[in-house]
Amino acid sequence: MRSVSSHDSHEPEPQIPRIERALRRCLEWSRTGRHLKIIAEVDRALPAIGHQPRLEAQLLIWKAQAHLSLGDPEQAHRASERSWTLDPTPHACHLLANALTAICRSDDAEQLLRSGWQLFPDAYHLPVQLAILLSDQGRHPEALDTIDELPSGAPVPDELQVFLLGLHANLLAAVGRWGEADGVLREGRYRHPESGMLEEAQLSLTDAWTRFRAREALVRSWFDGLSPLDGAHAEVDEMVTRVGGANELDELVIIAARRLWRAYLEVEALQPRTPEPWAAALLLAVLELDGAASSIASTARRARASESTTRSALARLRGFLDGLEPDLARRAFAANNNPRLDAIEPPPPAHDVGHVVPFPSR
Repeated sequence: MRSVSSHDSHEPEPQIPRIERALRRCLEWSRTGRHLKIIAEVDRALPAIGHQPRLEAQLLIWKAQAHLSLGDPEQAHRASERSWTLDPTPHACHLLANALTAICRSDDAEQLLRSGWQLFPDAYHLPVQLAILLSDQGRHPEALDTIDELPSGAPVPDELQVFLLGLHANLLAAVGRWGEADGVLREGRYRHPESGMLEEAQLSLTDAWTRFRAREALVRSWFDGLSPLDGAHAEVDEMVTRVGGANELDELVIIAARRLWRAYLEVEALQPRTPEPWAAALLLAVLELDGAASSIASTARRARASESTTRSALARLRGFLDGLEPDLARRAFAANNNPRLDAIEPPPPAHDVGHVVPFPSR
């Protein structure tokens, strides 16, 4: 009988050539979008690895990326988390953060990206990904701070440079720093004159600035035209502002609702017993004109109003608006869907295609 050596009791030696072939196949299939084949190949190769954490981590990166591409973030999370545990790399951090975001764990994704950035200060895509995550949450000042902390002069691929310039300009515009956004795009188009992305960003910025000016003009015009109210009518007016602010509705929506209230009172003799239902109904009516109707029940609940009374008030406001010509109703009382926002004259076009329209600093 053959004696059993100590080597026979150990795990089999890893089949390195087999694993290397699997990694090459994953690369090729990723380029052609054959994600199911990648997953199958990784599952076949994993048992042949033995105790090789880095090779296992590399295979799992391909599996995680394939699952993300197929819209399966739960499986992507399992694979990328295992890869990150076995061999923390910038790519594993990037994929795990994407998976965490996709399964609604944005706080964990943010913490991971901050840790990854500390571990890999030269991995530019991690802070850029963090800035995008913060921007998607509406945390534009924090996203800008992240961009500003990137070391200047470090080698960055041209494609990432272009994307970063566009992101920086968009963030500046989001916080109203239009002149600085214009400056970023000027510099970007000078350094990358062939970039269609920066040209498109400039056009978008021009449209955004034009619409911003139109909104400001409409807000001023409507606010100046609000007639004073007293008694119960004034209570409703104040409640519209309070409820709109609590629900983080923008200023134009709130003023449109206050304007609608005054117009309705001109044709309807009304003494509301409680202001909350009418305030909720007025905001709902404006949102409906904008094509962004909210739930009556949830809006009434947030306003601490009776749902049935809110429905009744909204029905009366709808009847008033239905009696108007649709375009007139939108021009008079819509906010984001108001035709007046498209009527303002845009800034003069640039004379040189290498420059962008200058925006005033605010």
